[in-house]
Amino acid sequence: MFRFIKATRVVLSLVIFLLVLICFVDVYRLTNQWAVGILKWQFVPALLGVAAGTAAILTCLLALTLVFGRVYCSTLCPLGVYQDIVRRIANLFRSKKRRRLKYGKPHHLVRYLTLGAVIIFCILGNSTLLLKLDPYSNFGRMAANLLQPVIIWSGNMLSDIFPSVPYQDFRTFTVGTCLFAAMVFVVITILSALRGRLYCNTICPVGSLLGLFSRYALFRFSFDNDACTRCAICVRKCKGQCIDVPAQSVDASRCVQCYNCVTACSSQGIRYRFAYGKKRTAVQKNDIVRRRLFIGTLGGIAVAGVARTFTRPWRSSTSNTKALTPPGSRSLDHFKLHCTACHACVAGCPSKVLRPAMNEYGMDGLMLPVMDYNASFCNYECNVCSQICPNGAITPLTKEEKVLTQIGTARFTAERCVVVLNETDCGACDEHCPVKAIRMTPFRDGLLIPQVDTSICIGCGGCEYICPARPEKAIQVTANAVHQTAQPITDDMQDKVEVDDFGF
Repeated sequence: MFRFIKATRVVLSLVIFLLVLICFVDVYRLTNQWAVGILKWQFVPALLGVAAGTAAILTCLLALTLVFGRVYCSTLCPLGVYQDIVRRIANLFRSKKRRRLKYGKPHHLVRYLTLGAVIIFCILGNSTLLLKLDPYSNFGRMAANLLQPVIIWSGNMLSDIFPSVPYQDFRTFTVGTCLFAAMVFVVITILSALRGRLYCNTICPVGSLLGLFSRYALFRFSFDNDACTRCAICVRKCKGQCIDVPAQSVDASRCVQCYNCVTACSSQGIRYRFAYGKKRTAVQKNDIVRRRLFIGTLGGIAVAGVARTFTRPWRSSTSNTKALTPPGSRSLDHFKLHCTACHACVAGCPSKVLRPAMNEYGMDGLMLPVMDYNASFCNYECNVCSQICPNGAITPLTKEEKVLTQIGTARFTAERCVVVLNETDCGACDEHCPVKAIRMTPFRDGLLIPQVDTSICIGCGGCEYICPARPEKAIQVTANAVHQTAQPITDDMQDKVEVDDFGF
């Protein structure tokens, strides 16, 4: 039976892993967004989410852990599955003896200090530390910033040979984000190759939190003292390094429910069974500190949730007022509070106007997506980012809602305009405004100069992107502190805009 359960888990985990990966690397949008639903089942997006159903998903994940243990870590977490894949590949180049793992002492001090620091940061209204350690978001950043560029580069090489393969621009590159993703990739890959799930059981706050729940799971692994032969084959197969044969104990807080131990044991010396209703061992009785830690952590999470709702003491007041959040994100405060910086929207943006932020939002907004109108502009009817966001940090928008969502307004500075400086015609901004918020008005000597109607401007950035003025553009979009609704325009005023690389 356990062999079938393990095989099912492996197949399911690989399917989920591939679906999540597709969401970040499908540069040709072949999946048509059908894979996006799986992103909603990631723990931290559900924890920080405001979208419909995120609370139910979070409750479901915690309930699964309390019943079956850390099945999220072994099946749903893409970074956890990645570690298993790395370990399996590394074993291909090792002798049988070197493939064996051994029991590792728990690093409780590191685990719970890290978890405690994350909770304290969240209580103070800042989720920066959580987002930098979140396994799902780290996997997304690795896929979007390291793997997607390779796929784009490879596809562009093929486009030179096969014209049917579309050429793709890669405009979302930022050195800081790529270095961070590369560092995480190297560290996790090395730890996985050498020590299995060490990252999950030492650094990962999701693993540490779920580990507190899994200590009290209804079904857990335990030894059958009469059947166990002390051969330790279960220890050598345990990727969590949590089985202590001399003590006849399994650390349920580190066990990731991979079922390697029960399928390897031929004597049924270790079993997965209902954990309550039998005589308690000395190890189980000495559990008061762990219970207090568990209850204290639950209380900390509850306090953090209330504090995050009513306080914003660490929100940066020095962030650039020109920095724009994606349509549907409501406001910068809302975006910082709920976005996990997983970069699903960055990877999925068709126009590549989104890129990871550096200092545009302040230090507490590092690596969150920001609109970059130097690289591109926001397509008028595009709502992909709002559809792909897993937790409502970018609220889902219909196309009808999107075309009226005003994330900012264009501001025109005549002194920078080429019409004033060079005394020549331009009008590029007027040509490329999809809502006709820009009109050319008489200036002098028969020349025309732009005038902006901010009531219908939606801040899409088409005008800023195309403006030829240098070094500073004559027309720039300034962010709305809270997104507004622009006044609707008549159909005969709307133009489909296609901007080429040169802007003219």
